[in-house]
Amino acid sequence: MKVKYIKTDQDEIVVFRHTIEHSEFKRWNPVSAGFIAFGADGKHEPTVKCYGESISLKLKSDEDVDSELARDQILGYGYF
Repeated sequence: MKVKYIKTDQDEIVVFRHTIEHSEFKRWNPVSAGFIAFGADGKHEPTVKCYGESISLKLKSDEDVDSELARDQILGYGYF
């Protein structure tokens, strides 16, 4: 199942289910948006990866920056 996200102009990651349109969050002032994947690396450490884009908001994912912010926010600041 795909999971979506937006990054607000306050550098907050908001994660939501794939059945909701990104545009439902336009009042939150998104600056990037796309999909987010959760997994584990070869050492069974959790991974978070942001990618893709939002068609409804016409915004792309800033993959490296958004992934790092999401990891910090979801797993705890400085986890990695």
